[in-house]
Amino acid sequence: MSERIALLADVHGNATALEAVLADAKAHHATRYWFLGDMILPGPGADNLYDMLADVGTDVILNGNWEEAFFAALAGAIYPNDPSDVYFVRLSEYLQTRLSPALLATMKKRPVATVQKIGPLTIGLSHNLPHHAGGHALYPDQPQDHYDQLFDAPHLDVAIFAHIHQQLLRYSSQGQLIINPGAVGQAFDPWASLSTDHRAQYVLLDIAANGVNQVDMRRVPYDVDKELAVAKAADLPYFELYEKLRRTGKTYTHNDPVLAKINAAHGYRQDVIEFSHHLDDPQ
Repeated sequence: MSERIALLADVHGNATALEAVLADAKAHHATRYWFLGDMILPGPGADNLYDMLADVGTDVILNGNWEEAFFAALAGAIYPNDPSDVYFVRLSEYLQTRLSPALLATMKKRPVATVQKIGPLTIGLSHNLPHHAGGHALYPDQPQDHYDQLFDAPHLDVAIFAHIHQQLLRYSSQGQLIINPGAVGQAFDPWASLSTDHRAQYVLLDIAANGVNQVDMRRVPYDVDKELAVAKAADLPYFELYEKLRRTGKTYTHNDPVLAKINAAHGYRQDVIEFSHHLDDPQ
């Protein structure tokens, strides 16, 4: 047997980057596609993102912490005095109108972790830790015992996780392989001289009868101007921040001073208050 698995994660609404990565994976003869969560936001991508995964026969699709937060916002977990929360809820309100009810129902049921068996290997897949989709526990500067928690299921040979937006290859204390494919739609490198590379990231994992043959960490260019044109035409909230993200890699998700100014300038806080009232009284 031989499999070439495209490991994808953290699209964050960037359909142009996902399109480029899938084209690269197809050109390199991927036989399977696994997606590890955070498909949505802050970019404008919606149903089209999941359509692209369906077109290549993706057989694993996980939720991430952004999907969890999205559904929490739709359930009424809204704090309009928190500029970061206003940012996320306003984007969630926008996205809800762009996703079909059927897709929303399917998304809500997806797990944040699963286990797959490929040839001789049992592989754990998770957005972050198997029991917790968010947090900083698996950032590269964290202790070894955090990474060992990826192997909470018995007999795992390999653990693949996402969330940190950095490509990573390392081992557990027992020698099991750990892979992070990086981010398709929002690559991140904290080191200054590496931080200007915003190409889409993913991994091609080759597995044969004797185990792992190759872990190919790939970076794929995509058309940033095209993605920004799509976002502008779609009337994406916080477009000015999305443009800075796409051009510089800098995020503003938790930058309260910047978000407070933009929320006030565009009336986003009031939008969120009205949205919360609608959730309380949908009639």
